[in-house]
Amino acid sequence: MQFEPMELEPIKAGQERLSRVFSDEFAFAIPTYQRPYAWEREQAEALLDDIFAALKDAVETKEPVTYFLGSIVLIKQPGSPEAKVVDGQQRLTTLTILLSVLRDLSSLEVGIKRHGYICEEGDPDKGTKSRYRLTLRKRDEEFFRATVQNKGATNVLPVTKGLTDSRLRIVENATLFHDRAKAMTPEARDRLVAFLLQRCYLVVIAVANVDMAHRVFTVLNARGLDLTPADILKADLLDRVAAADEKDYSDSWEAIEEQLGRERFAELFQHIRMIYQREKPRERLEVGFKKFVTDFADHAKFMKDVLQPLGATFAKLLSPPAFATLYGDEATKRLRYLSKLDNNDWLPVALKFFAHTKPSADDAALFMRRLETLAYFLFVTRADINERIRRYANVLTDLVGGDWKGKSIELSKEDKAVFRKDLDGPIYQVTRVRLPLLLRLDAELSSGGATYSHDIVSVEHVLPQTPDPSSQWLKDFPDEAIRDGWTHKLANLMLLTLRKNIQASNWDFPTKKDRYFSESGGISPFVITTQVLGEKTWTPEVLEARQKALLAKLFATWDIAPSTESAAPQ
Repeated sequence: MQFEPMELEPIKAGQERLSRVFSDEFAFAIPTYQRPYAWEREQAEALLDDIFAALKDAVETKEPVTYFLGSIVLIKQPGSPEAKVVDGQQRLTTLTILLSVLRDLSSLEVGIKRHGYICEEGDPDKGTKSRYRLTLRKRDEEFFRATVQNKGATNVLPVTKGLTDSRLRIVENATLFHDRAKAMTPEARDRLVAFLLQRCYLVVIAVANVDMAHRVFTVLNARGLDLTPADILKADLLDRVAAADEKDYSDSWEAIEEQLGRERFAELFQHIRMIYQREKPRERLEVGFKKFVTDFADHAKFMKDVLQPLGATFAKLLSPPAFATLYGDEATKRLRYLSKLDNNDWLPVALKFFAHTKPSADDAALFMRRLETLAYFLFVTRADINERIRRYANVLTDLVGGDWKGKSIELSKEDKAVFRKDLDGPIYQVTRVRLPLLLRLDAELSSGGATYSHDIVSVEHVLPQTPDPSSQWLKDFPDEAIRDGWTHKLANLMLLTLRKNIQASNWDFPTKKDRYFSESGGISPFVITTQVLGEKTWTPEVLEARQKALLAKLFATWDIAPSTESAAPQ
């Protein structure tokens, strides 16, 4: 089959023989933002076995059997061989290793010819220089050339001791291929080379820009680790960096990513966009980021004034001990409670504040107290995403202006009234709120010294939801309306680390205390539970006093008591 040169449109896909993939039509480069070569021996061996099986089938049937090697996604401009590999570097690298091994096991004359699939020979008459058909990331480029791509390199492979990551994988797979190919006869190796080059195909998908490449890649790859928007933004930034500075920028970028971890690093870019955009995002991150984060246009300013300080601040916010060293225990206590919420919409506000100010311990404590209050207000009142973004955006605007005290971070008189009303309501029925709220309350009752594993903690009723008609409960709570009114309120709730016992839920109060509410040894780790165990009876009067005390504790924690409207602590 003959192929015409590929004329690239915005998206152009074509089925290509390896003889053309490894030709002057393509000069592959692995962008710096890509992850390193990672195929292990098992994956390389599976590829080789599949090729051998297809070759055997072709020989036995004498049919024109072909083998499909998958697809690769490139950023490639029409008429130019330069091709940045967005997806497919593992295949291209592994195939380059295999072709290099087969070249090095050939006779001198044949080996010189086969080297052409590894390296494009320069033509002094045309003023062109020799260049390798595949260039790995800068960190691995020279190693790959020395151990694989140079003529004869795979005949003298280094020992694997001391090698790690991509370099270890390169040598292990080259050794595997060398051992397997060396055991073949020269004729069998020739058949393998011919089959590889003439009967093995890749689908080459070429696009003109990184955004389109990412979209194609995402569609094609439902498995494995996708490129994140942060990877795409890295590519954009490095494209604008002078060649001499590219490694420094890449190293700085990767150092932050390594410190935070890949998922948290990608999350950081969402928070940075929110700091700048301050409204609900309506575009993909890699698109909206470049539009709203105006400092991204200046790569030096972005790295120095945005990514590095915000990345370092995010790392501190994710590590309470490190945060406490800088800002004290009171601010850190609030940070721990914020991290228990079911959303992290508050994080851009904290990032902006701590990255661009140098607060005293007192100011840090006050800021975190106000931020936690706002966050729990939005959490308990079940504000939707639009309302949360609006409220936090107002705080971000205040921070940009350099002043936050007494502004959007503070709850209004109306907010506090709504907050108090919801806290005094049937909180058990607000499913996602009840456990975090009770844990927050219990921590305050224990002076903030308690820590818990949420996955083994349950919220239990003292007065059961459906008491037995013959039980003491109906004698103590004869009025159904009063009983129903107390059932789901804070005062009637407690925390247990035991598995729920459906039968026990209806026991009378004394039996419940002794056989269900008491933990191992009769001691509960929860203050809110030991308070219940200390009561002799459970009546409306007990619940009323308990409700007032628990609410007073929360009101003081968040400065929302009616008497604090004009005199909140500063």
